[in-house]
Amino acid sequence: MIDAPDESGEPRAMLVGEKKTVLVTGASGFVGQGLLPYLARHGVGGVATGRQPPTNLPAGWLGSPRGSVLDRAAAAQTIDAVVHLEVRQHVSRPTPADASAFDRVNVGNTHEWLEWAGRAGVRRFIFVSSIKAVAPSLEPRLEAAPLVADDLYGRSKAAAEQAVRDWACADPERAAVILRAAPVYGPGNGANLAAFARQVLRGRPCLVGDGATRKSIVSRTNLAAAIMFTAANARPGCDVYNVSDPNTTTMAELAGLISMLANAPPPRAIPAAVATLIAGVGDIVETLTGWEFPLTTPRLRAIRETTVFPCDKLVAAGFSHPQTTEQGLAEMVESLRERGRPV
Repeated sequence: MIDAPDESGEPRAMLVGEKKTVLVTGASGFVGQGLLPYLARHGVGGVATGRQPPTNLPAGWLGSPRGSVLDRAAAAQTIDAVVHLEVRQHVSRPTPADASAFDRVNVGNTHEWLEWAGRAGVRRFIFVSSIKAVAPSLEPRLEAAPLVADDLYGRSKAAAEQAVRDWACADPERAAVILRAAPVYGPGNGANLAAFARQVLRGRPCLVGDGATRKSIVSRTNLAAAIMFTAANARPGCDVYNVSDPNTTTMAELAGLISMLANAPPPRAIPAAVATLIAGVGDIVETLTGWEFPLTTPRLRAIRETTVFPCDKLVAAGFSHPQTTEQGLAEMVESLRERGRPV
């Protein structure tokens, strides 16, 4: 089993003498690439899996194709916990193929690993979900928010969450944790926050109006720490936690931090009415050409949508964030510099 936390609040290493390990699915993805080194630094080892066996793994970790692991449940008696990261990521304009992939990967694969855990006798399952599993609101969304997602990706994550709950309820000795993660950022990030940061660094308009929209985000390091903490403290049943950075920022504050860290020009904004017109043009361009336009109606809606998911419940359970937002952004900005992005 995973040891209980020590006096510092962080879990101690696994009981090496018992050869207990963690299985991480989707380990080659952005979150997995940060999680494995983090766990290794804290003495936790295991098996990393994906469609192809992950490579360049830290000490204490072995890579294996997902099919090989799924076919060998009987040989998994040394696995103490599953951390399920496999995901088909959110896209702003999902095609029928995307919709099918959401169902196949986000829902079907979750069922597949839950069934595997049941056959293997693994009783701890940590599922990294998304704040998209619940509908947005102008008010802070707590863990008890109903699973009423407003897009295909969110509905797939909500369905996967329900499967995890059902798995935990089927055996009183099973312990499941659902981590509802805010948008994740960090070194090597290629998602929306990295695109936003590049706009800031290039001195291009990055804000709509006054930029007062509030957003929860989470650094990859903070998410990795939350995964390790909840794996160490999982209780029978199913617990749900929001995972976000300690403080929620506005878009303007976020842009200001990035600008300061990179010594970039002050963030620029465009009026909301102008942004709406540009987004309309973007819709037409993407529809006619298939090219990705910097601003479309779905992207503008996402920029202006309040998404506040406090992590108070996780902190009350004893979790301590290893990073501030400023520290996490500094890592991402440095990564953008090293990769030759314009600054």
